Amino acid sequence: MKNFYFILLALILTGCVKNFWWEPRTIITYDAEDTARGRFQFIYDEQGNKFTETGDFWDTGSGTWKRNYRISYSYDIYGIRTGALQEKRDHVTGKWIPHTRVVCEYRTDTGHLIKETHQTSRPDEGLWEDTFKDHYIRDEHNRLLYVVREKWNTGEVERDITLRGRFTLKARLTTSDVGWENFIRDSYLYDEEGTRLGGMVDSWNKTTREWDPVFQYTYTYDKKGNVISETEKKRDQKTGTWQEVGKYLYTYDEHNNAVESRYIPTDLDMQTEHFLFFYYNNMKSSVGYYLGDTGTFPGIRGTAEYFRIKR
Repeated sequence: MKNFYFILLALILTGCVKNFWWEPRTIITYDAEDTARGRFQFIYDEQGNKFTETGDFWDTGSGTWKRNYRISYSYDIYGIRTGALQEKRDHVTGKWIPHTRVVCEYRTDTGHLIKETHQTSRPDEGLWEDTFKDHYIRDEHNRLLYVVREKWNTGEVERDITLRGRFTLKARLTTSDVGWENFIRDSYLYDEEGTRLGGMVDSWNKTTREWDPVFQYTYTYDKKGNVISETEKKRDQKTGTWQEVGKYLYTYDEHNNAVESRYIPTDLDMQTEHFLFFYYNNMKSSVGYYLGDTGTFPGIRGTAEYFRIKR
């Protein structure tokens, strides 16, 4: 037994046993003209937990980065994330103003995330107002099957009211429909070995009270098991057919971290805002435009830098 510990120690010292983890340090995104769009920087605490994320946007007029938001993450004594607070920068006073926050809830037996509640600040009233709830649903193998997003219906509806056929006014009406209602559903597909094949995005139809498919995407992997392309299709609601709208392409470093993410739309639409995300640590982690994530990275091309931390 003593020899076993000596061998294990030698493996650790020589780096044969992986006792480290990669985390993003900086992400920079670009628009269709390859002009800088956003810069996103991450700071971690001594345990390697993401502590803050800051987002800057490129000001073409001044030729400088302008601070836009800051996200602060909170954890319990066991290092489990309990929530996140996003603040916006007041460009006049330079102060940080609370904007939105996320509160996390986990299963006590497995520790998996089961719900995130998104809230928006109401500074005039000194309150936080519920806006979304994301429910994470897993199978018996703890594979993520669905992320169901509900939105809070305040019962208020904005409508255009025409008076005497000549004048149109914006009116806010109050209805009896107050409470949580289905909004968006992400579903994930796997093969028999548990490899994720892709997924779908559905929107809730309040009239039929059913989920209507909107997007679907499929993955292509390299020999190391990293997603190198992701084909996205959108459903034509009139014909019921699927039309390819774009493809994500990923480039990895020798540690299986995505150092470049690129979106290539089928028809280049300069008016549509696109968002990027990045996989790292052999796709055990991802960051970017996902339901439940607190940061978004606008652009059609982005590069990421990582650093290694001890675990």
